[in-house]
Amino acid sequence: MPNWIFAGLYFPDEFLKENSNSVKAVLKAIEKAFVFISENEALAREYLPKYTGIKKDICMIAALREYGSPREPMDRINFQRSLMIDYGYIKSDVPIETMIDYRYLSQ
Repeated sequence: MPNWIFAGLYFPDEFLKENSNSVKAVLKAIEKAFVFISENEALAREYLPKYTGIKKDICMIAALREYGSPREPMDRINFQRSLMIDYGYIKSDVPIETMIDYRYLSQ
């Protein structure tokens, strides 16, 4: 599904305070992976069977999300949240803005 947010990273505040350098290093590696995937899509797809258990022929034709930026636009996040409320996956209009913190990204 284009522009759908499938995953995120979550760290408690205390963990961030105690491990800020490690968190920054992990996020930097993820950002580098985004660049690698966007510049080497065919090669990146070669890694998918090993780490996902999905057959190679499926991996070579499956849609990959667009890896432009690790920051998701708030309108996309809010739209997805409203769908999750409509379908009963979450019960209320959770104030998600307080949960998103991009300070540890290098960009």
